[in-house]
Amino acid sequence: MESIIKKISSTLSLIVVFFIAGLFYFNFKGFAYIDGHIVYLKADAEAAVKNGIATVLPGNIALGASQKYALGSASAPLTLYEYSSLGCPHCSDFHNDILPKLKEEYIDKGQLRVIFVNFPLDKKSMKAALLSNCLTYENYFGFLNRLFDRQRFWVLDSDDEQLVRYAAEYGLSYSEAQACMNDDSAAQDIISNRQEAITRLGIKGTPAFFFQGSDGNEIVYGVHNYDDFKQYIESRLSRM
Repeated sequence: MESIIKKISSTLSLIVVFFIAGLFYFNFKGFAYIDGHIVYLKADAEAAVKNGIATVLPGNIALGASQKYALGSASAPLTLYEYSSLGCPHCSDFHNDILPKLKEEYIDKGQLRVIFVNFPLDKKSMKAALLSNCLTYENYFGFLNRLFDRQRFWVLDSDDEQLVRYAAEYGLSYSEAQACMNDDSAAQDIISNRQEAITRLGIKGTPAFFFQGSDGNEIVYGVHNYDDFKQYIESRLSRM
């Protein structure tokens, strides 16, 4: 009996090892076991054409996002649509550490235009986005910088007091701020832009950077370091 038990235990152990090894193998090859089925996850990634850190998209994409709040010349050869959630830490990293360098080297020199598009991932970020849409062009980017710089304070605030206070610094009264945060029509516009980005650009999280130029459309998912962005932008400009 004892020998039989040992054989059974040994067989079961081999089955478990084989199963685990199989999972590792399939995962390495791009498969996953989901709801009782083996699903191939890397098909889209392998089908996509890459250009450095970017993924090449179809050339006929036209976006409905407003260009009201844009940094840089409308005649710049390269336009960047930045999809960000104001409460996203990685988006904050981009705005605090990378965007100022891009502004100095490319935006201010007329080579790059940046259009900010709200892609809120939570209720607090949606309220911040609604507030930003009520600001004048002159105050808009200052407000964004303020929110990204002080992100940890207003995101963790139990109410909207910090957001309303920051909005007041950039010209919105208390009553105006409350009206902005309860503007259903503006909220629907933001949601529509977000859905467009999901459907047409394949954006699933923030930040994401859609580059549009005469040489085509490409998108960068996630934050990279400044040198990566610089190398990519230089490669795009050299093709124009």
